[in-house]
Amino acid sequence: MKKDTFNELPIEIQVKNFNRMVKDRSIRKVCEELKIGKTTIRNRFEKEGYIFSRDKNQYIKDESIGFIKGNEIENKQERVEEKVIKSNIILTEEKSIQLEELIDMVDDLKSMVRMWKRESEMQTKTLQIKNFKGQLHVKSIKVYEEVLASFNGFVEKHKEFKQQEIINQALWEFLRKYQ
Repeated sequence: MKKDTFNELPIEIQVKNFNRMVKDRSIRKVCEELKIGKTTIRNRFEKEGYIFSRDKNQYIKDESIGFIKGNEIENKQERVEEKVIKSNIILTEEKSIQLEELIDMVDDLKSMVRMWKRESEMQTKTLQIKNFKGQLHVKSIKVYEEVLASFNGFVEKHKEFKQQEIINQALWEFLRKYQ
């Protein structure tokens, strides 16, 4: 999860995510991963009434603070609930984990969409054959029946090109893509 995304979550969700991340790791490692200072996390959580339990290796709500500060905690809780209601987002721990996973995949998803767009553009473009230079050489190949049938159908639709031009273009594009 990225720092900005983590910081935008309501404090309760931050604590749940942090506790999930710190289960089998140290606070320092989780803070490094989030790129947030250990002191910043501690101060933020303590300000909201959470303390770190070394026994559980988790931040837990400090019930004794409720008796001392009373209304202040209730007011903060109301503000958090208000934020969640206003944004119309109620995150369970499972949804929070899914959201985090999606956020981590944003770059990959964008890359896939760009690739699909490029492929889509290629399908809608008209066939353009490169003007190859040089001598032609004979090469006999065996072709599966379904490939040959599809090729022959393609050639019928594009009578403006010679079969050798289409084959050369197809091989050239394949080699550019996979070489």
